[in-house]
Amino acid sequence: MIRSVVIALMLAAIGAPAAAAVCAPDATETRHSAMIGGRRLDYVACVGALPVRVGAATARIVYTAYLVPGARRPLSFVWNGGPGADSRTLQFHAIGPRIIRGGALADNPASPLARTDLVFVDPVGTGFSRADTPAKASAFYGTLADIASTASFIRDFRQRYRRTRNPLTLVGESFGTWRAAGVAEALIDAHIPVVGLALISGGIPLGEERGGERRRALSLVNRAATAFALGKLTPDLQRDQGATLAEVQRWADTIYAPALADPAGLNASARAALVNRLARYQGLDPAAIDTKTLWVSPRDFRTRLLGTEGKTLGIFDMRQTARAARGEEDALVLAYYRTDLRYGAGRYAGIDAPAEDVGGQWRYDQSPITKESLARATAGEGPPSASQPWIQRGMAKDRALRVWVATGLYDSLNSCAGNTATVAALPAAIRVRFILRCFAGGHMMYEDPHETRRFGDELAAFLGAGA
Repeated sequence: MIRSVVIALMLAAIGAPAAAAVCAPDATETRHSAMIGGRRLDYVACVGALPVRVGAATARIVYTAYLVPGARRPLSFVWNGGPGADSRTLQFHAIGPRIIRGGALADNPASPLARTDLVFVDPVGTGFSRADTPAKASAFYGTLADIASTASFIRDFRQRYRRTRNPLTLVGESFGTWRAAGVAEALIDAHIPVVGLALISGGIPLGEERGGERRRALSLVNRAATAFALGKLTPDLQRDQGATLAEVQRWADTIYAPALADPAGLNASARAALVNRLARYQGLDPAAIDTKTLWVSPRDFRTRLLGTEGKTLGIFDMRQTARAARGEEDALVLAYYRTDLRYGAGRYAGIDAPAEDVGGQWRYDQSPITKESLARATAGEGPPSASQPWIQRGMAKDRALRVWVATGLYDSLNSCAGNTATVAALPAAIRVRFILRCFAGGHMMYEDPHETRRFGDELAAFLGAGA
């Protein structure tokens, strides 16, 4: 509930002093109250912009900050991915103090604002954030420029809001996990400690992958879970999901992964047996399995599981065949900024202004694009080039840095079992600083009503631990 205007009028009427400003002078400031974490929490919302530069190109990044005055709380910067996504999904579906439920804005009882201040960041070309001239916008549309501009923004925000002593955490979703990992290392290199990274639905950016067959093999667990949810497995496998997924994971790890590493080494009998087991665990016809590579691409799985019904499974949640239109939600978001937060500047890309083609212009310049990496991207298995090992380097430089990883069981782009295997292979000194969480949802696992509260509570606990 907005109280700023009413309070100001009441204070003026009785001659009492107005509350001290919390936001930067050029940001809009409103005061609010919401039921969060089982109690009523008073907070200040600040919407403002900070300049950023890449070479000769300049831009302004618009932020939405939710701050609880007084206590020295952790400060968490939050963004989505894309590239080219604004922060709407995390802010209004997961962790903001007000989220959209049933076609309206409502208090979010699981918001991490109970434990940490939150700053939602819209990178250049998204939300209200724009380059100063359209001709210069593309200078910001690359992995390295994105990391540099975001790190610069965070440094300036902390100075401007006098928050340089607050524990610092970063939260990124999907491609935003790359941004979080790269920005964390950049800040650490600038002698700014980062106590926590929350990586949501983007895997763990560790650089060029070696032995990727195991990760690919373990993605079979997500597919078996999807086939189970849609009733496409044989009756014996449909009886107990937990037992079925445990069986699939054991087989994928011990039999399938070695076979993927050397498909040509199998004799005809072993190949036929493996193809049949792959079909059985994915709910597919054996004819759908490439007998040479022993692989079904994510795209092929999504098109073939319900192929006879003329339906394609969703990329983000394979239990679904279509994603609901969000026109009404867009109107709510815009009204919230214009009315509740009293932010009247600019236009919002993708709502009341055309969406910028950020992703189409993106430069994956953090590492070379190879024939193999491009083939994986074409098959729907990730970006066209590998990340850098930002995570390992950052954790080696800052031994207080911890990482929380959230994955959805029905996501076609990530794998709970794959992340577990990836972390298990890391050196012990790094491995013990990871917290892995698997949710019964998709890429945006917090949108599943059975997981919304758990997601918010667990993320809040992790971010709040920085205090």
